[in-house]
Amino acid sequence: MTVSLFWRVQTGDFNSWLNPDQDGLARMMQSQGVRAYSVHRGTDDQNAVMVRMEFADRAAVEAFEAWYGPMSQEWQKEHAGSQHEIVDRWVGDDVPGYARQLA
Repeated sequence: MTVSLFWRVQTGDFNSWLNPDQDGLARMMQSQGVRAYSVHRGTDDQNAVMVRMEFADRAAVEAFEAWYGPMSQEWQKEHAGSQHEIVDRWVGDDVPGYARQLA
């Protein structure tokens, strides 16, 4: 069963925070065990973001978060405007058959 990690992120400036290299970001995420992800921007606060990431299992989530902490600190030092704070996190088992594209 797959597992999803949800992060509620507060950015200083969404447009500066968002990685412009979508393909590079996808390759980096995949290399760290992410099977799928989506980014959602707040309608009331445009700098509030929800990120959903799907992993094979809980161990993959834990490995990703262990990698992300140090990598994120370095990234934020090197890329002005990428500052952000993970305000909340939630991990849950995906329920088979209850994720669908309906359009």
